[in-house]
Amino acid sequence: MRKLLSLALATALTVSALAGCGGSSSGTSTQAGGSGSQKDTQAAAESGDPVFWTVAAPPASSALYPYWVSLGEAISSVYPQYKITVSESQGAVAITKSVRNGDADFGNSVSATDYESYHGVGTFDGQPSQDSRMLFYYEVTAEMFCVTKESGIETLADLDGKKFNPGGTGTSAEDICKKIMNLLGYEPDYFTASQADASDAYSNREIVGTIKLGPVVDSYVMQLDAAVPVNLISMSDEEIARIREEFPYLIEVTVPGGTYDGVEEDVKTVGTPQGCQTTTALSQEDGYHICKAVFEDGKEVWQAAYPTGAENDYVALTLASTVPLHAGTVQYLTEAGVEVPEELIPEEYVPVQ
Repeated sequence: MRKLLSLALATALTVSALAGCGGSSSGTSTQAGGSGSQKDTQAAAESGDPVFWTVAAPPASSALYPYWVSLGEAISSVYPQYKITVSESQGAVAITKSVRNGDADFGNSVSATDYESYHGVGTFDGQPSQDSRMLFYYEVTAEMFCVTKESGIETLADLDGKKFNPGGTGTSAEDICKKIMNLLGYEPDYFTASQADASDAYSNREIVGTIKLGPVVDSYVMQLDAAVPVNLISMSDEEIARIREEFPYLIEVTVPGGTYDGVEEDVKTVGTPQGCQTTTALSQEDGYHICKAVFEDGKEVWQAAYPTGAENDYVALTLASTVPLHAGTVQYLTEAGVEVPEELIPEEYVPVQ
């Protein structure tokens, strides 16, 4: 299923979204707080001196948090000069702000926030970050509309007027949910709460459902289902088409029937690739080392901690980016014989013979 999912993703994002990226930076770098300037970092890496990085990870309650801890271990196991501190954050928007501001050297991201940050739209309206770069994408997360079976709700339209949690406060799940419902003209009675409080409200039947943006097999959804039998709302083809036309950074995702107890039919929804974001402040050599460790030499370390993502096709996921890749990523992929689309190659990339 993982391989099929990643292959489908390779063609899921539209050419027009890629073309909107351009392929150049503004030429001004944001200095990363943990590692100093690009020149200093590169010099330290070449000399073997310690290089200290801060990495912004999802909340510790996230199923993706162990992946980020193991990612730091994987990189350091291959390149001991990199001393990595993994810092818990409050979600994709907070991480993006941290990376943009130089408080973190790289960190977790979702395609929706990556697109908005780079282009200066949505959450980052009027504040484009042309120095933002993607090191890689590693997972696909689905926007799962979870409702109680007893509610009888089958479609997004059925949520009109119902008390419903759109996702944890301040999360990408909440942002995506509200954008979708506004676009389609549906108006639930939103119950604003943290993910944990939403789970309690669901279990106590105070709300008809909630949102979880996560891996197709998600422990949070399983917990909901154990408390009160759950149903996942399947979107129509027309709804998905409208959503993807308006929000090109979202992809179509299918949750196979039988993934959750009592949900026997395939469920169609939209979702976001999860990735690793950075800026041009990270040198090409450092970015290359990170990719080599993650894609090859250190992958057994993170695969042991995050086995559900062990078969994900990192190359296909990464090439579906809607913002430019990091110069080090381009170097790694080119060396591996992968043809990188021109629109994903940043201006600062220097070919290595």
